[in-house]
Amino acid sequence: MPIGDVKATIRRGNQSLDDAETSVHMASAQLDDASALALATLHDSRREEAEDARQALLAATHEVELTLRRINAAREHAEAYLGVIG
Repeated sequence: MPIGDVKATIRRGNQSLDDAETSVHMASAQLDDASALALATLHDSRREEAEDARQALLAATHEVELTLRRINAAREHAEAYLGVIG
């Protein structure tokens, strides 16, 4: 594959990463809204199911953060590789 094609493929990949980041941010905003409503509903509950739900919401938020970090790392690596190949 010619180097120009490799660069174009990496740039398309970076565009896909940008699109994924936008989607994850939108999903995160919806998660924040849903979490706020769920936590308000569960506020006084001491039931095990309520605690499980709270933990699941925290885990989902953590996964969003990890996903965004992975996207950024992939973008940084792609940009570094583009720099290496010129």
